[in-house]
Amino acid sequence: MNATKSPLTTPAVLIAGALLVTAALGFVGCSSSGHDHSSHSHGTAAAKPYPLTKCLVTDEGFNHGKPYTFVHQGQEIKLCCEDCLADFKKEPSKYLSKLTSK
Repeated sequence: MNATKSPLTTPAVLIAGALLVTAALGFVGCSSSGHDHSSHSHGTAAAKPYPLTKCLVTDEGFNHGKPYTFVHQGQEIKLCCEDCLADFKKEPSKYLSKLTSK
């Protein structure tokens, strides 16, 4: 009996399987129902530009570094630092009202 090797060896099959699983997770990633989308955008539409020159939470300028920027419900938001995100998430309507009263 002459055994011939298949062109797909075990390591190649494992690598191909791992790539397929990784790709599938990439497609499913943000579609899960428990995922919080308030701090990012998926690029489906252009966000409204941030109209202020200061942090939405602290009202401080951005003179001490690059602002933490994200999109919330189609609106670009800029904070002086990522630490302000927790306060924003507690009461987003409180801070978003600053954008309409500018």
